[in-house]
Amino acid sequence: MIYSFQGEIDKAKDILDTRWLLIYIPVYIFGIWDSYRTTIDMNKVYILAERENHQFNSFSIGALEINYLDRRNPAMSIIWSLFIPGLGQLYLHRITTAFFVIIWVVVFFYQSRGLEAISLLFLGEIAEATSVINPEWFLFFPSLYGFSVYDSYSNTVENNKLFDQEQRLFLKKNYQSPTFKVLKGQKVN
Repeated sequence: MIYSFQGEIDKAKDILDTRWLLIYIPVYIFGIWDSYRTTIDMNKVYILAERENHQFNSFSIGALEINYLDRRNPAMSIIWSLFIPGLGQLYLHRITTAFFVIIWVVVFFYQSRGLEAISLLFLGEIAEATSVINPEWFLFFPSLYGFSVYDSYSNTVENNKLFDQEQRLFLKKNYQSPTFKVLKGQKVN
């Protein structure tokens, strides 16, 4: 049996709205370029800050949140993000990102009618669940879950690195003798 993709391509052309496509492409390219450029700049800032042992704020109180630096479990951030995207960001106290993700989760669930389809699946009504769901909106979920899980995990790991560095600098400043030297290659008695 030979399968022809031409029919599928024609269907995609029929529903593709090029007005949106031509707006989306430059935004997508800019997003990739700007993320790369910002990453390079932030890596340079990090190297400079590390070389001069720059102190960073480990506790802040703002209008929307109380942020403090502490060790978090990366597995917990993944579990919360898998439960509902955005909860892993709340676990890390990234309030703005969490609300952004949670708002989109609500929009996608409402527009896709995903919760209704899931409840129908639990009742064993597979045909009705399939007819209820709006696949155009439901297909946003893999991207949303992927972003939420990756973002919460990577930020947890990076915050733990900052916590370790801040703790190391604090202990060195407050408890280590200024005359203490570690001599490379020599045994300390």
